[in-house]
Amino acid sequence: MHIPDGLMAPEILAIGWMIALAVIAFSVFKVNKKIDEKTVPLMAILAAGIFVAQMLNFPIFGGTTGHLVGAALAAVLVGPYAAVIILTVILVIQCFVFGDGGLTALGLNLTNMAVIGTFVAWGTYKLFPEKLEKVGVVAAAWASVFVAAFACALELAASFSISSGAYGIEAAISLPSMLGYHAVIGIGEGIITGAIFLYLTKVAPEIIKTRKPTEEVTT
Repeated sequence: MHIPDGLMAPEILAIGWMIALAVIAFSVFKVNKKIDEKTVPLMAILAAGIFVAQMLNFPIFGGTTGHLVGAALAAVLVGPYAAVIILTVILVIQCFVFGDGGLTALGLNLTNMAVIGTFVAWGTYKLFPEKLEKVGVVAAAWASVFVAAFACALELAASFSISSGAYGIEAAISLPSMLGYHAVIGIGEGIITGAIFLYLTKVAPEIIKTRKPTEEVTT
């Protein structure tokens, strides 16, 4: 899902940067207000684990890549705003250190995975009642991957359309290739995320910051 340089139209890149910077700034503001000392180490551990999982990517027909995202796991453990920060740190390091995703496309990559992936996961997770929490985690993981890929496919198609084919990929290619691959990747993400969440509920339920039903999530 990492978009390289030179693939997107400048107008789409600019929109991606504006969305990403606005949401990241708001997330930093929210986390700084009420973060506790126990959440910071958990965020660091999550960042390290998700970073490794995201590095296992593979090319997809049409010019981009597929891989696990990790947004749902971060969101259900520490809340959506902290998850945005975790995904942002991961994507920035991948871009600058490993060249995974283009520098000019970093705003779009942040928008797709750190913003859309996180808040779709969080919204899906919250739709499920407490007794179906584990099902909600799996569904959230699948939805975060699929919707983020859908957004990426639309951006590719929009770039192709507004540039008369100079940038992007036509919708007839970008939509089926991105959605087809990521519908399958999402199943893997759901299984892995659900397994980790189930394990944590058994051995260390106290680290799941979003699990207290009477506590409003602010991190």
